[in-house]
Amino acid sequence: MNLSDIETFLAIVETQSLSKAAEKLFLSQSTVSYRLNALEKELNTKLIERDQGQQFIKLTSKGEEFINIAKRWIALQRDTDMWINNESPLKLNIGSVDSINTYLLPPVFKKILQDKTSFQLNISSHWSRTIFDLLECYEIDIGIVPRLIRTSNLVGKPIFSEKLVFVSDPNYSNYDDFVHPENLDVKKEIFLDWGTSFQIWHDSWWDPSEAIEIVVDTVGLILNFISRPKAWAILPESIARTFEKTHKLKISEFVENPPERIYYKVVHRDPLPRVIKPLEIFETYLQQFIENNLFLTKF
Repeated sequence: MNLSDIETFLAIVETQSLSKAAEKLFLSQSTVSYRLNALEKELNTKLIERDQGQQFIKLTSKGEEFINIAKRWIALQRDTDMWINNESPLKLNIGSVDSINTYLLPPVFKKILQDKTSFQLNISSHWSRTIFDLLECYEIDIGIVPRLIRTSNLVGKPIFSEKLVFVSDPNYSNYDDFVHPENLDVKKEIFLDWGTSFQIWHDSWWDPSEAIEIVVDTVGLILNFISRPKAWAILPESIARTFEKTHKLKISEFVENPPERIYYKVVHRDPLPRVIKPLEIFETYLQQFIENNLFLTKF
């Protein structure tokens, strides 16, 4: 299969237009059309609908399915080029959500970089759904995520969990060391969604229709709003302890605990050969980190 034809198809998908794909690739539109036709002929299937007067392209169902396959072709070609050119330093592409990359895994990353083996780490933060999509097309090699999405091409398993704790600013609030959900004003919560089981627990104590003043989507934003009268939030204990070192936070425990946050390791069912050794090294340091962390429970 011609790699240029595949790259052209992906450029069309990205730009949603044959003319914009031509601009992106510095080609004529006729060349882009020729490459697309050649690819469809080789695959014996139609990838893109071509309707007169339509501003943006529309993928057929086969075209949608081919996107991940095309990305895997590109990844395999990249690895082949590295092998031919004897470029063999170990490299691992790791994807996780921001809270894990920023507050949990840095000790693991540092240990790997101190390892005598030459190692290149590519670390990126995404939403869980995006991590699964990137794993599917070999854009990343391993994902550490708080949510598991079932898919036939990927393998996920729980590796550790940690409890969620109650945090507040003692300069603005006077919460006890142990707090009961029924005594808390949910309007004062700085809410961050910690997953399905957490949301079920949350809804069992507070009316889901009751308005919460502040909802955030990243952990760092909680620090911007916690210094307010009676404000409170719920955090994984490891993150709360990290914040405690740099900010004057009070950490309390729940009398009625929310479910622990579970972390999953996700890899491709059929990993690329170059990934096997760096994955083994990463998992060794990750296991050591889990076993030595007082706030994590190993599965």
